[in-house]
Amino acid sequence: MKFNTGDTVDGDHCTVLTHEFFRCDDSFKEFARYAEQMIIQGQTREISYRTYNAYTNFIHHLYEFLMGCHARDAGNTEITNKKGEERTKIIEGYVMHHAQRIMDQYRDAIKNGTAPSWVNHISCYDVTVPAEFAKDFREFRNKAVGHVAHERASTLSLTEFYHKYHKYLYLLYTDSIHWWGKRSDEFPDLKEITEFSVMLSSENA
Repeated sequence: MKFNTGDTVDGDHCTVLTHEFFRCDDSFKEFARYAEQMIIQGQTREISYRTYNAYTNFIHHLYEFLMGCHARDAGNTEITNKKGEERTKIIEGYVMHHAQRIMDQYRDAIKNGTAPSWVNHISCYDVTVPAEFAKDFREFRNKAVGHVAHERASTLSLTEFYHKYHKYLYLLYTDSIHWWGKRSDEFPDLKEITEFSVMLSSENA
């Protein structure tokens, strides 16, 4: 469905984008908590299991959030009318573009002397995002959490994925906090999402 900035569909789409980013944020914080526990207490099967689940949930919600952003940029809930491999290339191109944009922004800020004090050395950012990043991001979103895939227990190493790509995922995540993260102490109205209730209504009590 096509839509325009500011119309009803766009408003609902932004509400859902906020929800998806909150889920991404929740998953990352859960991952950070279990990762810290693993570092302090040591690795066990249960801690690895919970850390794995939290990180793959982070991957899933970050990917879905980025796809939602792409849809809004395109003014089309389907992102594109293209199908199959052509559609995949468009989506992966969007992910690659924004990952590289963020790296370049940090690199340039360091060169210009305008980077915040907490940034890493310029060598962390003065790189080309690996060509297979978006493809692998999508594969792990699909097979490590989205679908029941046998590769999850055999050839799909989340450890390798983490060490190879985590900084790109993390920067894509933090790049969106200002606009889509929680902005005040009052929890936002997410319409049907925050109206969900298991309480009995008075007429059904």
